[in-house]
Amino acid sequence: MALYIATLTAIGFGRRRTSAARTDHYLLGGRRLTLVPFVATLVSTWYGGILGIGEFTFRNGLVNLVVFGMPYYVFAAIYAVVLAPAIRQSDDLTIPDRLLACYGPRMAKWGAVLVFLLSTPAPYLLMLAVLLKMVVGLALWQGLLLGALISTAYLWRGGFLAVVRTDLLQAALMFAGFGALVFLLTRQMPLTEMWNGLPEGHRQLLGAESLPWQTVLVWFFIASWTFVDPGFYQRCAAAKNPRTARRGILLSIAAWFVFDLLTTTAGLYAVVRLPGLSDAVEAFPALGFAILPPGLKGLFFVALLAVIMSTIDSTTFISGITLGRDLLGRGASRPPGSGAIRLGMAVALGLGIMLALAVPSVVELWFTLGSLLIPGLLAPMLVTFTARWQLTDDAAFAAGLSGVGVSLLWYIWPILSLTTVGGAGAYPLGLEPMIPGLLVSMAMVLGLGNRARVEP
Repeated sequence: MALYIATLTAIGFGRRRTSAARTDHYLLGGRRLTLVPFVATLVSTWYGGILGIGEFTFRNGLVNLVVFGMPYYVFAAIYAVVLAPAIRQSDDLTIPDRLLACYGPRMAKWGAVLVFLLSTPAPYLLMLAVLLKMVVGLALWQGLLLGALISTAYLWRGGFLAVVRTDLLQAALMFAGFGALVFLLTRQMPLTEMWNGLPEGHRQLLGAESLPWQTVLVWFFIASWTFVDPGFYQRCAAAKNPRTARRGILLSIAAWFVFDLLTTTAGLYAVVRLPGLSDAVEAFPALGFAILPPGLKGLFFVALLAVIMSTIDSTTFISGITLGRDLLGRGASRPPGSGAIRLGMAVALGLGIMLALAVPSVVELWFTLGSLLIPGLLAPMLVTFTARWQLTDDAAFAAGLSGVGVSLLWYIWPILSLTTVGGAGAYPLGLEPMIPGLLVSMAMVLGLGNRARVEP
């Protein structure tokens, strides 16, 4: 683990300081990202919630492939074919840039607020702190501070290229570590024996008792996060050409499928091999402690670190860009420089640490943030890619604000009304908050827009 941290630091700081004078270079590496680093950085950063995957699989079983696998493949494939080439051909460097060009300043500012919140590093800082607590015995707050430091120090110097260089190492380690774990697990207990030892609900691809159909549906909609994910947008904008962006995403889907098979298999083995585990979020680390010999144990924990840290640096960098450039710097007399982005990163890390302390559940953080924020951005963002539908700045802002407002009202309604069913708060009409938020936002986009052939 010490060798990994030293190597990561050397790679991150290894080249001369990235020029901040050219915005596209500091933010997007000069827009020259080739296929292999494109795949490596997208695969590693989009899979940052590794302990959440272990937690979910341990609790619910094979349905993990439906919730965290298939919908993401579908939406990523659509993104590759429809959105990625258009993003690379555009001069817009960020999602708020695109919203500004297609709508105006109000929707651009609102989009920047939502992107900043969606890209919070909080869930990944929490996972890293939990892992450091298990391995070296740090308190949660100590792990959060140390994790934030070692995951982002090189960003201040190298910008986007530092993220890409370190992701090449981290992508290789994540596959090596989980490949070694699953190989040893199958040698010690055949797959058929493990499968027969699972509870019945864990062997169902759909319909697990602990996961109602509506919750599965909401998780499916949360996968539409892909369309508004700033990491996807940033990498497509940084690609060498539209073909690289499209092929890179399609190859990344294949890599995610392989890694999903490895992580889901490991999670199912954890159910059988660790029946007394009290905290599901520790499923993968506890399995590594119990199964792996010295050496391979170190490789596996480095793989966990690599998956999480690759996402912390990416989300922190995007948060810094969004706050320092797209939100606070928008409309300034002089374009914000790297100092504003660094300040944004510091604020994002501070808020992420506080959020991780307030909501110490990875899955809950994902579910809540996705349910409340995606309805405010999804429909207005998708409209920017069509030439047959036009919205004014005020109409787009109203649709985005209404989507978040309705979802938030739905979320807090059980508290406001004090309505309880079976001891748990009841949502109006029994609907999860994300569903009415999406419906209202889409209805407003359709109602306030007009059919017109305009340039996207």
